[in-house]
Amino acid sequence: MTLTKQQDKATSDDDYTSEMSHLTIGVQIQELSKRLQNTTEELHQQVRDKHGALLQQATHAGRFDAALNTLTEDVQCVRATGHRLKSQVDTQYQLVENQTQVLGRLHEVSHLLRSAGTLLTLTAKLKNTKDVLRQAELHFELGQLIEDKELKDIEFIQEERAYVISSGQKIRNLTQMQLVTGLQERNQTQVVNALKIFMNFNTLEKSLDNLLTTFISDMEQSLKECFAGTDISVLNKADAMRSPTHGTSNAAKSSSRGPGKAPQLTTTQNFRAKFWKSLHWLLYDELYESCTQIKLLKTALEQINQFGYTSESSEQYIPQRFWQRVQQLLRKSFDECSQHVNQTLQEGLSKLLTSARGLEQRLNNEFQFDNELFAPLEVGYVSKCAANMKACLAGVELPGNETVDNFIRVASTELSAALIDSRLSTAIASVFIVCGKELCTKLEAQIKLGADSKQVVDMPNLQQQQNTQLANVLYYYKDSVRRMLRDLQLQFEKTTGGASGSIARSLEQADLLIGTILQQIMESIITTISIIILSMHREPGLNTDRLSTTGPSMYMKELQEFVSRSWSHHIELFDDKELTSKCGQELAKRCIELFIHNLCILRPLSGAGRQRLKQDCQHMEQALKPLCPNLAELGKPSRLLRAMSLLIVQSAQELVKQTVGSDSLVPSYIVLLLLFGHAGAELQSPHTTANWSNERLIEWLDGHTAEREKLELISGALQRYRDNARRKNIQQYDEVYPMMVDYFEQALKAIA
Repeated sequence: MTLTKQQDKATSDDDYTSEMSHLTIGVQIQELSKRLQNTTEELHQQVRDKHGALLQQATHAGRFDAALNTLTEDVQCVRATGHRLKSQVDTQYQLVENQTQVLGRLHEVSHLLRSAGTLLTLTAKLKNTKDVLRQAELHFELGQLIEDKELKDIEFIQEERAYVISSGQKIRNLTQMQLVTGLQERNQTQVVNALKIFMNFNTLEKSLDNLLTTFISDMEQSLKECFAGTDISVLNKADAMRSPTHGTSNAAKSSSRGPGKAPQLTTTQNFRAKFWKSLHWLLYDELYESCTQIKLLKTALEQINQFGYTSESSEQYIPQRFWQRVQQLLRKSFDECSQHVNQTLQEGLSKLLTSARGLEQRLNNEFQFDNELFAPLEVGYVSKCAANMKACLAGVELPGNETVDNFIRVASTELSAALIDSRLSTAIASVFIVCGKELCTKLEAQIKLGADSKQVVDMPNLQQQQNTQLANVLYYYKDSVRRMLRDLQLQFEKTTGGASGSIARSLEQADLLIGTILQQIMESIITTISIIILSMHREPGLNTDRLSTTGPSMYMKELQEFVSRSWSHHIELFDDKELTSKCGQELAKRCIELFIHNLCILRPLSGAGRQRLKQDCQHMEQALKPLCPNLAELGKPSRLLRAMSLLIVQSAQELVKQTVGSDSLVPSYIVLLLLFGHAGAELQSPHTTANWSNERLIEWLDGHTAEREKLELISGALQRYRDNARRKNIQQYDEVYPMMVDYFEQALKAIA
């Protein structure tokens, strides 16, 4: 509403100004005077209308001014009171502060007097006490008093302070001597008391560290002398006591032994003898003595409940700290030693490891060297061993038994020395395996292959004789390695590595090469045997009754003669009887298999012919005696051969009574093939039906080992006979055919 009025007024003023712009100045003055008069009257009217309100506002303004003046006066009063209170508090505070300072100074003086009195009292007790342990306890109480800076400035106790300090130093020196003596004499009580004294002086950690430093320093000194060629094992131990307090003894020892002193040597051999004698004494005796003292120290610390030094999980574990420093010292000494010493260490690493492992066993494996400590020395040692082994084979084109003997002798020596450490033995075993492969490779290069090396009809030719000689050298190598492993068996059992197994497995290459030489001869023998056995199909008179049933057949005589001759002339010459025995057994099994396969397809046969074949089965056992003296070792093939001597003379009715399935000794297809021999000519054998020769059928049977495949071949022959009979309208089947069908169905169900 107000905004509207203002807008209206502004609009009215604009209109008025517009109207006045057209009037003269005089008229404008008159108009303005009139308007001013109206405004004055309007203001008077408003004052008259609101006179009461204006009076009331004026009254209130007067009252507010009076109240403001009163408030100003009150503030002035409060301010004056505050200044007065502040003056009173400051006075009292200053008084209290002065009294507090006086009391503080009195307290300090009282404390100094009390401390001085305590120091004098304890010093008096210290002077009157002869027990060192009790003196140490008093020193523990005096420790803070002696270190008090304020007491240092009091003159009347300076003499007592000096006495306490001097006494403490004497006790610590004496205690250090007692600690070392107690460790050397294995006096646990003396060691415990010494440790308690160090605890009272708060120097236990420092004393233990000094003790460890002394052990390491003495060992470092011995190492320097050892590397210098000094025979430290025969020095006077009384003058070489490992003690941090034996300064005089150590000085005398240093002057007599001299670290890094050039050795008085005449030969390298003399140096090495002294070197290894000293190093063995250092590790096996001196270091053992130090470790024993450390163990005693650990026990003493446990007795005084200092488990921080005896717990294996603690960083302050004393045995661990000592052993780490020992290994660091050895590692540093090996790395920084002179070239000839380093070479001696590398070439005699097995001696070093023998001393180290002997120390571990002597300490019941409580302290064990890291495997990596001796790793830098392994390269040189392995290289030396490899050079020694390869030297036996160098320049030898055709290794013989003498070469093998030299190689095994060197290898046995190197392995025996290296078996002190599983890691080293594994490395040397790898070197031996490489050299063994080199030996086998040289022999392999001399092996002759080809037709001349396979012939078995005549006496062995030059190539076969050379191959046999190579095989015997390989066997001699293999047998020598096995004898070496047996001789070193106890040492191998003490190591955790698989060196023995790796070496034994490496002999597979020798077996493979011997097998390669044997295999080509065995293949020729099998081929010839197969040809001889196949000749039974051309044996005269087997289908007539006028045949004599006594004595073997012609092919059997030939087989017996060939097997005996070929085995004695070609196989028995091999020294590896284990491998030839396996070959003989496999050859015997193969002969039986070929004989049975040919026997079961042989037709037509008369009764006399069957009796002759029965005799042949028995003569076959005799023929195989050179291959396998005990045929019973062959298992199922041997039993099957004897079963065939009975089956060949049985009738068809008796044959079909044979059991079928996996429990049967005689396979079903053998029985079925035998039944074909009892049938007429119309019921043709499977291979005749397929227009195969006897040789092809035998090859097919060799290549198809599954029973089902063989039954399917027989099934084809039976099916063809049935089809031919139906086509020719034959009213009556062969009397054997129904029995064969029934037996075939049983066999088929058994393998289903």
